[in-house]
Amino acid sequence: MTARHRPRVLVRSALALLLAGAVAGGVDGAHAQGAQNAQPLELRRTRATPTLRHDVFTRLAAAQRAAEAGNLDGAERLLAALEREFSGARALNSYELANVHNFRAYIHYTRQDYPAAILAWERVLAQPDLPQAMEAGTRYSLAQLYVATSDWKRAAAMLEAWFRLADDPAPESHVLLAQAHYQLGQHAEALAAIERALAEARSRGQPPRENWYLLQRMASYASGDLKATAKALGVLAERWPRKEYFVQLAGILGELGDAGRQLAALEIAYRGGWLDGERELLNLAYLYLGNETPIRAARVLERGLEDGRIAPGARNLELLGAALRQARENRRAIEVLERAARDGGDAELWVRVAGLQLEENADEQAVAAARRALELGGGRRPDSTRIVLGMALYNLGRHAEARAAFAEAARDERSRQSAEQWLRFLDAEIARAEQLARDLDR
Repeated sequence: MTARHRPRVLVRSALALLLAGAVAGGVDGAHAQGAQNAQPLELRRTRATPTLRHDVFTRLAAAQRAAEAGNLDGAERLLAALEREFSGARALNSYELANVHNFRAYIHYTRQDYPAAILAWERVLAQPDLPQAMEAGTRYSLAQLYVATSDWKRAAAMLEAWFRLADDPAPESHVLLAQAHYQLGQHAEALAAIERALAEARSRGQPPRENWYLLQRMASYASGDLKATAKALGVLAERWPRKEYFVQLAGILGELGDAGRQLAALEIAYRGGWLDGERELLNLAYLYLGNETPIRAARVLERGLEDGRIAPGARNLELLGAALRQARENRRAIEVLERAARDGGDAELWVRVAGLQLEENADEQAVAAARRALELGGGRRPDSTRIVLGMALYNLGRHAEARAAFAEAARDERSRQSAEQWLRFLDAEIARAEQLARDLDR
């Protein structure tokens, strides 16, 4: 267990330890305060508790001084001597024995021997007629050690018992219970505990913590409530802005079909410089395209290709070409798609290049691209490719070659009507040209 996640016990003065009878434990300082909040109960709901004899108190105080000086072995020897001395008729009463077990639990805890500390604190609870402050503090310490040792079932049960004793529990104690429920797969109970923690924090004017919303996010997602998951992630992204929160929020919003907010979340992450993976950048580009803002998609892709975050493969170049095409930047789209076609050897890419060249009146280039596509199989619709080829050849005045392309396209039923229209038109054009030539020869 790392030092960061190790429960922390607060050493008190000897008098406080012996009279309150509880060493406050905590996963962090706030949890320790949760145990402390229970202690005033002893002032209001007292129990008939045996007396702590002065000579027992004196020996316990000596053991505590040794512990505070770092002499844990010496403290343990003093406790063992106390138990040997007070036997028979002078045997320790339940309250004195509870204090011995409590002190021994602290020693085990300090040595990070958590199983032994747990056993000692369980022996404290086994004593009859404990002061309520001592019982509450011990239960909270035990609950936290159960959490630290991943004994979630006993942690949840111990916390539920502690809540019945505690006065004005701190928000952190509700979070601890939520954590135990979550680990047990009891997601509804975990979410309810988190809500109580948030409500308690609001009532105290205390700011909530990031890890509370992280737990809320996990429990919401595990329960299948994507809207609640998105809400928790929205708070995390707003209050503790980080890449993972915006990316996760975008993912959840995508699952919810909220493309607008999904795009907004990824756009913020992009502007913050947090999107550095190819897949993330491609997702953003696709969202821009879906949102009918192709020029932004093109800018994302161009920048990613320039700085190496997007690989210059045929598929990525094809996507950039499509974005530029949709943005009506045809000449740049042609350059990119030609590069993609050369890299990928894809007939369909050459078909797209041919179509764009035709639109830009670059007929020679359109003819070359269409013929390259046909050499590679013609793409998904070779008949359509031949129509494009025929149109480019017609624009160049190469009517015989154009007629041959249209005649070949007419063999496919899908393009027959269009190709035959072109053939009739071409035949008429050829006839007029021949008639004009005859008239000029007269």
